[in-house]
Amino acid sequence: MAVILKSCRVPWDISPSMSGLTLTHSETSVRPECSVVFGGGRLGEDGLTDSRRIEIWFEGAWFARCGPKFDNDDITSIGYEVLGAYDGPPRSYLEWRKAQWRQTGFCPDSSFYVATRSDWRETAHASGWQKLNHYVVEGRDGYVEILAERFRWREWPWANGLRDDVSGEADIIASGDGTE
Repeated sequence: MAVILKSCRVPWDISPSMSGLTLTHSETSVRPECSVVFGGGRLGEDGLTDSRRIEIWFEGAWFARCGPKFDNDDITSIGYEVLGAYDGPPRSYLEWRKAQWRQTGFCPDSSFYVATRSDWRETAHASGWQKLNHYVVEGRDGYVEILAERFRWREWPWANGLRDDVSGEADIIASGDGTE
């Protein structure tokens, strides 16, 4: 069965050139904790995407895995299908993306997805893990997959310096949560 994804409703995107996905998955005495940190951005009034450090925490994240992909390929190159993906001429993609983003407030293809169909999730459900969603975080050279109940995110401005230093130096400028 093919994995079918849809873009999560978030107001940012994962940078196709500076994503640098970092996965942390650890056990605790209560529940496993999982987070993914990366470089991303939001669409500005000038039509350009700014730079931000973004962290996603996955609640009830019992399973995680990752894999490589070539930096010029998108997530469909490894066999996943994306619902609502742009299907027009390549030269019109950026205008379509900006228009959709401005209209809805959410990036139409953030590179952060939730599966609507997934063998991995179905196998987990058959084993008694009923509340888990299958999330995919797509970076430049790799991707991370997580089975979790829900997610929370927060972001910081990242104008210069090391991405991981930003969270200790600046205030959180936005946060949110969801399942999709």
